[in-house]
Amino acid sequence: MRLSKFRLHHSLRLKILVTFVACLFITSLLQISIDFVTQGFRKIPYTSYESSKNRINGKLALIESELEKAHVTNEITALLNKHSEQDRLILYLTDLEGKVIFHSDGVKESKIDLFQIFYEQKKIITNPDPGSMYTTVMPVKYTEQKLFLVISGPLEAEVGYTYDDSKIVNLLLFFGLFTLTFYLFTARKMKQFQLLNNGVEKIAQGKLSVRLPVKSEDELGTLTRNINDMAGQLEEKMEKERLAEKTKIELITNISHDLRTPLTSIIGYLMLLQENIHKDDSSSPYVQSALNKSNQLKKLIDDLFEYTRLTSKQVFLEKQNIDMVSMLKQMIIEFSPLAETYDIRIVSELPEQKIMLHVDAGTIVRAVDNLLMNALKFSVKPGAIRIDLRKEVSGIVLCVANEGTGMTKEQEERLFERFYKGDESRNGHIMPSGSGLGLSIAQSIVQLHGGDIWLHRTGHYYQFFISIPYDSSNGEDHVGGN
Repeated sequence: MRLSKFRLHHSLRLKILVTFVACLFITSLLQISIDFVTQGFRKIPYTSYESSKNRINGKLALIESELEKAHVTNEITALLNKHSEQDRLILYLTDLEGKVIFHSDGVKESKIDLFQIFYEQKKIITNPDPGSMYTTVMPVKYTEQKLFLVISGPLEAEVGYTYDDSKIVNLLLFFGLFTLTFYLFTARKMKQFQLLNNGVEKIAQGKLSVRLPVKSEDELGTLTRNINDMAGQLEEKMEKERLAEKTKIELITNISHDLRTPLTSIIGYLMLLQENIHKDDSSSPYVQSALNKSNQLKKLIDDLFEYTRLTSKQVFLEKQNIDMVSMLKQMIIEFSPLAETYDIRIVSELPEQKIMLHVDAGTIVRAVDNLLMNALKFSVKPGAIRIDLRKEVSGIVLCVANEGTGMTKEQEERLFERFYKGDESRNGHIMPSGSGLGLSIAQSIVQLHGGDIWLHRTGHYYQFFISIPYDSSNGEDHVGGN
């Protein structure tokens, strides 16, 4: 492996590993230091007699092994005296009844009660006192004779200190120190993650000019650079798209403007020609057809001009406080004669009270008129168009509903696309073909007012909804009296 490629600052994984090991090491040092500093507070004094007991028990085993080598009485007595003098012990060799057979010097008893010894030793072991005689008994065999070796010696107290070490407390302390150390060690890197996250959120919100600071040469730094590159490319692409859209809008606007004047003249000439032509003249149908086509073309150009104006973000809304109820009543009066021509009734359910809304009256009328014309075009004849208006907490909701002919899911999803036309067979060729911009224009107008427009379909029953919020900057949106 080439060491030049194995650089620590280029690997986030190695940084995490080294950080983890360093935190373990530092945590261990901290815990050792804390343990050393707090020893004085955790010191617990104790008194122990274990050394005396172990010394006597050890002497018992030693004498047992030496007894096997003693063959005469003098040797046994000498053995017992030797150990008695060395450790200030009292030694007996008794039979099974407790009769003393051999003993060390200074022993006067000729018989001892072994059961009494066992009973007293239980109390001494449970609650020993300095100077108490600790006695232990072991069965031994001497010249095929079963005996008991009894050793008795004073208990000597040993005073010392122990330390209160709770494993649970130590474990919790270790994990607490490790967590704190790991947090401190990774705080800088986590701040880098937070900055990255905040930057990505801003980019996701459309602020493509945001650039993230590159603060490391590891994988996180590489990711940051890639995000910056992506944001730059997106910004460049969006700028090109905006420029192309602006150019397209300007082109459509200019063409529409240039076509309107000559087209108006052509329509005027055709109308003049139609007035002066004889009814029995064979050219009359062609003149009428040319006039109809010219009017359709004029409507298309007008709609196209209006749509580009609304979507160019340069339109200025002349907002004023209007009574939505009165406006809709007036529109129904004006629209009813046209609807009756196609055997369509207008049914409305409007509030009795005024509903004041701060909007651009002209554009709102255009949006509602487009919905009415769309409903008229695709309604089942004879039929009805229903207009409802209701007030909600945040604004008003207008509904234009009608019973229409069938529609596919794809057609429903594309209704608000510009230049999209539904199946013309749905209107039975009764009404002239539209421009495919009516619903798009209505949508743009509603969105300019901060509202929303949508379709709810149940079978062949279509409900177009428009919701427009109250203008919070104007305090006159309210429900008034009659």
